This record gives sequence, C-alpha cells and structure tokens, in this order.
Amino acid sequence: MSTYVYRFVGLENLPARLTDFDLRHFFELGDGDVQAIRERFRSDRRVSGALQLLFLRACGRPMDRFSVLPRNLLRYVADTLEAAPLTIASLRSLYERRPTLYEHQQWARDYLGLSDLDRAAEASLVAMLALHAAEAAHADELVTSACHWLYDHRILIPGERRLQDWARGAFAATEARIRNAIAREVSPGDVRRCLASAHSQRPDAGCSHLEWLKTPSGRHGPTTLAETLEKISYLKSLGVHQWSLADVSLPKLHAYAQRMQSRRPAKNRELKETRQEIELICFLRVSLLELTDIAVQQNMRRSQELFRKAKQKVETTREQSGAVARDQTRLARDVLRDPARPFHARCAEADRLLSEVLDAAPKSFASEVRKALSTDHRRITAYLGGLQSLEFGGRAQDPGFEQLAAWRQLQAANASELPRDFTLPDVGAAWHDFVHDVDTRFGLQAFAACTMMSLRRSWRNGRVWIDHSLSYRSREQMLISPAEWARDRSAYLALLGMPTTADPLLDPLLDNLVAGVAAVAEGCEKGAFDIDVDGMLHLPAITALPDEGEPRRLRELIYRMIGDVQFPDLLLEIDAQSNYSEALLGHRAESAAELLALYAAVLAHGTDIDAKSVAGMIPGLDTAWVSVAMRALETHGRLRRANERVVEFQGRLPISAHWGDGAKGSADMVSLEATRHLWSARTDPRRRTYATGIYTHVLDRWGIVYDQPIVLNERQAGVAIEGVEQYNRSDDRIRLSLLAVDTHGYSSGAMSVAKLLGFDLCPRLQDLRERKLYLPAGFAVPEGIERATVKRLSRKAILAGWDDLMRVVASIRAGKIGADVALRLLGSAAQGDPAYRAADHLGRLLRSIFLCDYITIPDFRREMHMLLNRGESVHQLQRAVYTGKLAAERGRRRDEMKAISGSHALLTNIVLAWNTSRMNDALERMRKDGIDIDDAWLRRIGPVHFGHINFRGTFRFRIEMYASALLRPHAASDATAKG
Repeated sequence: MSTYVYRFVGLENLPARLTDFDLRHFFELGDGDVQAIRERFRSDRRVSGALQLLFLRACGRPMDRFSVLPRNLLRYVADTLEAAPLTIASLRSLYERRPTLYEHQQWARDYLGLSDLDRAAEASLVAMLALHAAEAAHADELVTSACHWLYDHRILIPGERRLQDWARGAFAATEARIRNAIAREVSPGDVRRCLASAHSQRPDAGCSHLEWLKTPSGRHGPTTLAETLEKISYLKSLGVHQWSLADVSLPKLHAYAQRMQSRRPAKNRELKETRQEIELICFLRVSLLELTDIAVQQNMRRSQELFRKAKQKVETTREQSGAVARDQTRLARDVLRDPARPFHARCAEADRLLSEVLDAAPKSFASEVRKALSTDHRRITAYLGGLQSLEFGGRAQDPGFEQLAAWRQLQAANASELPRDFTLPDVGAAWHDFVHDVDTRFGLQAFAACTMMSLRRSWRNGRVWIDHSLSYRSREQMLISPAEWARDRSAYLALLGMPTTADPLLDPLLDNLVAGVAAVAEGCEKGAFDIDVDGMLHLPAITALPDEGEPRRLRELIYRMIGDVQFPDLLLEIDAQSNYSEALLGHRAESAAELLALYAAVLAHGTDIDAKSVAGMIPGLDTAWVSVAMRALETHGRLRRANERVVEFQGRLPISAHWGDGAKGSADMVSLEATRHLWSARTDPRRRTYATGIYTHVLDRWGIVYDQPIVLNERQAGVAIEGVEQYNRSDDRIRLSLLAVDTHGYSSGAMSVAKLLGFDLCPRLQDLRERKLYLPAGFAVPEGIERATVKRLSRKAILAGWDDLMRVVASIRAGKIGADVALRLLGSAAQGDPAYRAADHLGRLLRSIFLCDYITIPDFRREMHMLLNRGESVHQLQRAVYTGKLAAERGRRRDEMKAISGSHALLTNIVLAWNTSRMNDALERMRKDGIDIDDAWLRRIGPVHFGHINFRGTFRFRIEMYASALLRPHAASDATAKG
C-alpha cells in the first residue's frame, strides 16, 4: 500500500495547522459520524467527542489531554456539528476529569471497531516484524511497519517505547541469524583472514585493499576492465565466490555493504568485532556480485568496440577501393580515347584495366568485417585472456561456451596456430572458411574473433553465465525452478489471470485482428491513408486542436496568480503536505539540522550542484553533514517511497482528475550530460556528447511514478515493463493499463510480456518498415492492402512455447527476476528458444492489432501522442532542475547513480505537485469570484511551468514555519522558539 495514506498514522501530536486538503482527506466528518456523535453526546461534549474520533481514525492512537490541535480543525468540527467553538484551553479543562477522557476515548474506539493488542495479535506483529527485518536497513523502518500493520488490523497503536522494543528485538534476532548464516558459510579462520587482508596495504598503492575495493570504476577502457578483473581475482582469492549466503536476503546484504561503503576505514575498527565481521563479509560478497556484473558489461562493451573498429576499418577500405576502382576506370577511358595508339592495343589495355576491377571476387560487407576482426588478433587475444579470472557455466552445445573452452585449451598449450589434430567446436558457416584457412596461424586468430562474438551472443541470451553475479546468473537460478513450476503452475497462472493453454487467449485476439484488418481495408479504400508500391503505410499528420486562445490565457492568468517562488519554500511546503522527508529518513526528523542536511543531500544528488556548493548556498550547513546525508539516501527503497508520497498527494488534488484517470502513462528516457570518465557513459546521438540516461514513467496526471538509470543507445523495453510492474504491485491505487513508448521502448517480445502482465504496451513507431501487419498463413487479406501485410505469424510457435513463456512471466510477477533482465533473455540473441519464438509471434499478433487501431482511429493515435508529449514536457522540467553536467567523480557506483536518479525524480515531482496545488487553489478562488471555467480548458493546462521558480541563489529554509508538521514534538518546539 502507498505510504501516503499513513501520513498521520502513529503521531502523538498534529501539526499546528492542517491544510484544507488534509481536512478533506483525513479529518472529514461523514453524515454517519455526525449522527452518531449527536446521538451519543450532549451539545457541550460533541466537539470533544468528534475530535477524539477524528484523531483516532487518522493516527491510530487515542488523543490525550495534552495534545495540541490545529485551530482550523477545531473550527471545522464546530461548524460541522453546529456547535459553539472549542478552544484548546477549554478542551484541557474538560479532560481534567480523567473519567471523561477515558469515556470519550472508549466511545471512539468502539465506534471505529478498534481493539487492544492481545497476545495473539502481538505474536502476529512480532512475526511480521521478523519478516520485514530480513530486508529492512534500519530499526526505524520496523517501527513504521509496526504502526502500519496495527492500523490496518484495526488495533490501537501502543506507546513509542514499546514499538521500539519490538523493532530492536526483531532487528537483533535477524542480525543473530545472519551471524549464524555467515558462521555456516565462512569459518572463523577465514573471517580473520578476510579482516586482516582487507585492512592490509596494497603494494605500491598507498591504500588498503578495502579502500581499493571501494573505489568505483573509472572511464571505459582496457585499463578499467583490467582493474575490475583484478578486484574479482582478489575477492576470489579470499574465497568469496564460494560463499552462497543464501539465507541472507539480497536487500540485507546491500544494507550492511552500504554501511561499510559509506564509513571511513579507520572508523570500522571502532565497531564491535561481530559487527565488523558481518559488515565486511556482506561488503565483500556484494562487491563480488556487482563487480562481476560490471565486468560482464565492460567486456560486452569492449567486444562491441572491437567490432565497431573492424567495421570502420572495412568502411574506410571500401571507400579507398572505390576510389581505386574509379581511378582504374578513368585510366581505361583515357586509354580508349588515346588517338596515338592503335585501336586493338587500346582495347586490350582497357580490357586489362577493367578486368582488374570487374573480375575481382565479390565479398560481402559482413565477411570483410569478420576478416578485419581476425586480423586484430592482439587486442582480441588480450580481451579473451582477461576473462581467465571468470569461471563460466554454460549449456551443452552452446557455441560461445564450447568455443571459449576450446580457446582456453589452446592457450594452455601455448598454441600459436591451429593444430591439425585439434577438434574444434562448430563455428558456423559464416566463420568456417576463415577458421579453416590454409594458414593455420590466421585460422587461430579467426577462431579467437569467432569466440569473442559467440560469447557476447551467449551472454545476452543467458546460455552462458557466472554464478557469482546478479544479472548474469544461470536462467535456472533466476527463474522459478522446474520443480516448483510443475507443482504450482496452476497457482502462478491464476495469479497472472492467464489460461493453462494459449488457445483461450489467442481466439479473441485473432477475432480482433480480423475486425482490425477489415477496418484498415475500409480506411484505405476511403483514402484515409496511403500504401505505396513497397507496402509502406503513409499516415496523414494529426490535425492540431483548434487554438481557441482561452486555455492559453487561462494558463497565463493562473501562473500570474501563483507568482514567483524560491526553491527552498517549494520544498518545505510540499514536505509539510506529504511528509516525504519522513520516508527518506525512515522517521520524523529529530532536529532542524537533520532536516536541513536532508534537503541539501536531495539537492546535491538531484541537481548539478555538488555537496560543497550546496553547503555554501545554505547558511550554517557543513559539507560533511551533506555527504553523510547523501550516503543515507542510497538506502534501498527510501527515494521510491518519497516519490510515491508526493505523486499520490498531487494525484488527489481535484484538478488532477481533468488530466486523466491515472490508468495510462508514458515512458521515455532523459539524458544527463556526463564526462568520458564515467564508464557507463555513452555518446548521446542528438547532442554528440557523453551522457547517461534516466528512464522515467509519467502518469497521465503528470507525476513520475518510476525512475531508473540506464545506459544510452540500448533497448529500453525491459525497463519500460519493469516500471509498470513495480507500480502495479500496490493494490490500493489505480493500476496502469496502458503505457505509451517510443521505438526504443518496444519489441515484439516486450509487447507479449506486457500483455501477459496485464497492460498494453503502445509504441510510436518511427520506422515505417515496422508498420506491417503480421497475419497467419491462410488469412484472407482484403483487396488493396496486400502490400502492407506479411504472413509470418505462427500460432503453432505460440502454442509450442507457451509453457516456457509463462514460466518467465510468472517469475517476473513473483519478483524472482526483473523484467529488464527477462527481456534480455528473450531478446534477438535467443532466436531458436521456444519461449523467444512464442513471445515474438504473440508480439507480432499484438502489434498488428495495435497498428490496426493506431491507423484507423485518429483519437487513439492522438491520445498516444498526447501521453508521449506530456512525458517530453516533464523532460524539459527535468532539464531545468538539472542544467549542468554530471561531475566526473559522480555516478560511478550503482547505488549512487540510483540516488541521483531518484533525487532528480523527487525534485521534479515536488515542482509538479507544488504547481498542481497552487493551480487548484487559483481555480477555486476564480470560481468563488464567479469566473466561468470550462473543464476542457483545464485538460490543456499542465503543471510543468518553471519560469516562476528560482532554482539557484542562497537557499534559506524557513523550517520554523513548518516545524510542527516536519519535526518530532520536542524538536518542533525548539525550532519554533529559535525561529
């Protein structure tokens, strides 16, 4: 469930003032409430009884006689009950008699159906906390979880100290289990050896092994790759690859590893020995898993780079060959035109010159690239030799796995050429002639190049793996096990809402295809679009909506009413209304200094301002505090929960309903300019600069509901599906049923997986060649559209691979594998796999149905473009928030890049929410003044304006104005007194 609905749960005191929004959503008295209060209390006690009811319903614990209540809440209750206003003093005076207080509290409890915590419920709560403690990063998160669990089960929330005791107990029990799990996997002697080795100095490095491991990868290149592989070799020398630690959850491993990562080595020695051991073992294990993923990615990029260089070499050679051929042809022409030579001599010479050009054996471009790769044997041999520290597993008869094993045998034998008696694995027809060349030395070089390309393909389709990895493990490790799938297949299919066979799904889809093709034929006949001789569909441009002027003038009026704002004021106001700082810290801020450091950390991560500059822009803030807070933001899940709070607050404002129902969205990437020193940076094809990407999902109501850092120029379909799947896992909000993406966010397999997960993936296809209708064999194509159809849709392939495909999709739903990793396993490198064929052909069917609607229904096409255009508008706002370049030392670690992405999304969401809130207030004022506003105008006005926001300058955070809403009670009173 979204954490925003728990905004007041567990509080002992309310803020000094509630917004009208809070009154409507959390403290509203219904007609049934009013009637019950009037029946139970006499007129002078009704307000106090209503306050007990509202406080208990919002906070989950009774209001005592010392509670301070907002005046606007007192006024609202009195007006609703048509009673005399009640002051805080008179309320305290009323509750001087404790029996009266207890009587009112008991009535509120009985009316709401709340009960005390009995032994059975306490046992269930402790069991729940034990489960949550397996993944929680801090005990404060368990306190919050306990409050939410008690609230959901309609049990009174006890005092803070009791909650903390339960949380600490669960946390300590989990730590004891982790200690025992480590003791089973790692002997005491190995633990001591790891401690001694980690703190020992590296030779000629001037730092310890621990500091060296903490250093992130630098710029892409052979040196960085070699260092990554060296770190893996060091960790394996400690035996880290032999520790499974299966009883410790991955989030818990990450939590302990992050503590070690963020702490200075000298501080580690101040910890208790048992804590040092736990954190170090977890850090070493997580480092090995992450470094292995990085090594695979760097190796894949290195192989791609070598392939690109070979390709460029062939292109240059071909250009030079073309120039030589042109020169040869000109020379033949000059010979023929030479009057001084006899005719027969001219013809013979011209024939010789032209024959040298025309009689040369034709070679394909791909063949020449393979030859160029084979000649680049030094770099390819160095590349393959660097993989010696990685232990691969693979499927039998997989080309990449078998070729790598054979190449390693040849290297172990110090072979400089292919031995005549050596049995080579199959290299395929494309490489056969090169590998079996008469020159056996060249044959060995060609075999190395073939091995590199085959291994890259095997990595991508999951047929080669490394056990000590996160994303490149065996498919059987990442998917539901065959035994579990055979046992629980029906339950998993029911969870997905899918049939046991594909027929019940395919029959209605094929009926839709028949109807869609008929609509396309009718539209073609009426001239709604054209089909050229090559079968390419040409759609007319979408007609722009008429510019009535009123929406534009209304937007200008609204933003004039809103006025200018400083960024700190905006951050504070939205925090006071959504409490995103509580989600980031895991608790209400203990002091104004802690809250100030948190805001600075969000700004340092989410903008191009670094920690030192942010500290200089905020009076009284030290850079060290900002750095510590920045590391805390890397804690798993906190930025995601903070974003959810802000988005849900924005979506509950009345004006948001005019923009959409929250069931549709778009996904696209925004690039952040970086330097070449970031190993994951790629060249942005538009700006021609190094950049890294942030992939965002934007609701039709404008909020960013998911963000993830990605690598540029790679397929984004898996990330697009992963974002929707993560968002739809919450049961208390509208599920996304449609996601609009551009060409990079789509593939046939992705459309299949999205459909099986319960939503539609709708791409805006840039390439007209993709706009073909795939039809089954024997399909009766209406006259006039034959050129736009391709009969390459196999129902048999879908039926044959249905079970394997559903196992992959069920693994995504069960959380065993991310959609981005699953789509890599179902990518083009997996051709021949039954699951791939089923996903590909089902995707062709779904794409054809989508295209029929996209072509024949202009309003549907307009809606797709509108959703994508809203995403582009949000990207403009994101670029205004992050205007500069990602610093050279930033974003090298995976957790840090996630914190940058999440903080950037949070700042963008805060601007959207603040604009939406102020737009809503302005509309209410205008309507109260009698100004008539058409709802259709509001649909064309969005909250992405940022010209009125000052994102720079000296940041003055007036925390004292919002202290009661943001700080714990004791800290709030101190901040208010200082303010």
